[in-house]
Amino acid sequence: MAGISVGGLASGLDTNSIIDQLVALEKLTVTRLVKKQESFNLTLSSWGTLKSNLTSMQAKGEALDNSDDFDEYKLASSNEDILTLEGRDGGSPGSFAIQVFQTAKSEKIMTKTYASQIAALGLSGEFKVNVTADYKESDPSAEDITLTIEATDSLKDVANKINGAANIGISASIVKFSDTEYAMVLSSRDTGAAGATYTESVNTVLRDLGILDASGAKGIVTQKMQSTVANTSGGADITADTLLSAIDGAGVLQNDTITLQGTDRNGNAINAHQFILDDPASLTVGDLLKEIESAFNGMVSATIENGRIIVTDKNPGKSALTVNITANNEGGGALSFGGNLAINTAGKNGVLQVGQDAFFNVDGLYLKSSKNNADDAIEGVTVKIKKADLTETVNATIDRDYDTIQKNVQDFVDSFNLVIKYINEQSRVTVTQEEGEDPTAQKSSTVKAGPLAGDSTVGRLRDELRSIITRQHAELKGATYTSLASVGIVTDQYTGEYKIDDTKFEKALMTNYDNVKKLFVMTGETADADFQYGASTKDTQSGRYLVDADANTISQLDKNDNVVAVFAARREANILRVTESGVAKGLAITVPSSGSTTLTFSKGLGREVADFIKRVTDTYDGYITQRTKNIEKQIKDYDTKISDEYERVTTYENKLKMEYSALEQTMARLQSQSAQMQAALSR
Repeated sequence: MAGISVGGLASGLDTNSIIDQLVALEKLTVTRLVKKQESFNLTLSSWGTLKSNLTSMQAKGEALDNSDDFDEYKLASSNEDILTLEGRDGGSPGSFAIQVFQTAKSEKIMTKTYASQIAALGLSGEFKVNVTADYKESDPSAEDITLTIEATDSLKDVANKINGAANIGISASIVKFSDTEYAMVLSSRDTGAAGATYTESVNTVLRDLGILDASGAKGIVTQKMQSTVANTSGGADITADTLLSAIDGAGVLQNDTITLQGTDRNGNAINAHQFILDDPASLTVGDLLKEIESAFNGMVSATIENGRIIVTDKNPGKSALTVNITANNEGGGALSFGGNLAINTAGKNGVLQVGQDAFFNVDGLYLKSSKNNADDAIEGVTVKIKKADLTETVNATIDRDYDTIQKNVQDFVDSFNLVIKYINEQSRVTVTQEEGEDPTAQKSSTVKAGPLAGDSTVGRLRDELRSIITRQHAELKGATYTSLASVGIVTDQYTGEYKIDDTKFEKALMTNYDNVKKLFVMTGETADADFQYGASTKDTQSGRYLVDADANTISQLDKNDNVVAVFAARREANILRVTESGVAKGLAITVPSSGSTTLTFSKGLGREVADFIKRVTDTYDGYITQRTKNIEKQIKDYDTKISDEYERVTTYENKLKMEYSALEQTMARLQSQSAQMQAALSR
């Protein structure tokens, strides 16, 4: 209490020391409360670390819980200067022979030349340009971008407007030929023969700039070749369906040959290709057309017009394409297509660089792509084309990467061990006996308990995690491997942690990959292909189920396939979905109009662990969340208790000071009165 001073001058007592000692005794209660609160804070901190470890384990589980995540591949190319492979989701092991005939290029168009890049052009109007392919893929409804050109705009201003337009499919640059000669080059941001799309909407700005010709087109012409001989059958022009043996005057016989050769659009020689007429009675002109397309590596299309063979370059623009079709008539016939095909329409660029598609062959299948990164050629893999080489076949291989798969499983096991090890460390109780000087005296012991010692919630967590890891996957009926132990993932008898027998696990992967995968990956397989597994939730449990499309029910089966529980399913078109509580909750199956079948549903270890951790850490009803909230409440309660106790001790201290101050004052008064009496008596 301010203003009260107690010194013991009158009583001769060290009253300040007495008060301090009495208050210190009372503060022991506060100290005990603070230590108890600190203990709860330490427990809460331990739970925080444990939850972080569980989150890491959940992520490792989710990294294994579906087929695409579990599968890992080694990709190789025998010539990476020509092409490389890049992994995407999915795919399967295999070897592929790939030839690259042409790479994809972007279109480039140059304007007229101008004396200055900064002088006003005196042109005005509007035109539209397509958006980039990537943007169109992300937003299929995206429309072409409109640019407005004003009379005061210079060549540089136009280039800036183009480059400043978001997601536009072209870029612009200024080229300087001399101090008095400038041009603008428009480059398509996407490769491919289609190039950029230009549309004038107001006035003729693009034509005035020289980007489009007088007709409003780019001026690019596709080369077409035609045979110099027109053939007939029964007096009428031949068609693709005409039998080769039915061509008028041909007289073809079995094993006659037709030689196909020439050059492709890039001037590369097409080596002589023999088309053998092994069955003239069934072979048609259409078969010959397909052979022509194949001989030219899929870079041309072959058709029939007015009885003549028409070979068209699939890439527009200037072309070095030449075609020779020679019927050798070994049997003495007179079939003829005129030898060298004549140019029907000459290819013309009309632009600085014509956009072109990539042409390549995968295992004999001729393909083209507008990009040099071809996503659809091999399932799950992007073929990254770097250059063309007609003389080399690249061997591309996709092999399972067992080492990486094993590492991913090891990471998951390590995350589980980290959780168990931390629980054990934080729950440990140690007793230490202290040696005294007298060996015969009773030894004292010190007990130290970890922050989570005696916590029933952490014990429950540990037991449930172990139960998931050690579970027998009985739903995998007839499988070779139905537990982690069966593939070499076992418990260390000394530490309780899991370890992988590398040899056993690798052998299991290599001999029965799909079975091992099912231990970790969520799968749903039906006995009838007309029924298809659709979806599940964290509430759905692994097991075998009977799906009845007539009764609209999904029933749980025991190990002998006897029905143990029936769940009503809501039908939504051709989908049955269980919404009521139980082991089948959230299960959705695509079904036919009638019939029944069995479903084997296995969550897989990755999903089971991830769902379990989500459930126990759920913000609202997870039991770990409830436990930490309880600890937080106790810490808050101790804040109140400590504050109240501090207030009580302070009140007690002030009371002591007042009492001892009154004592000193009384003693001083008595001493003064005594001195006065002695002085009076001595007179």
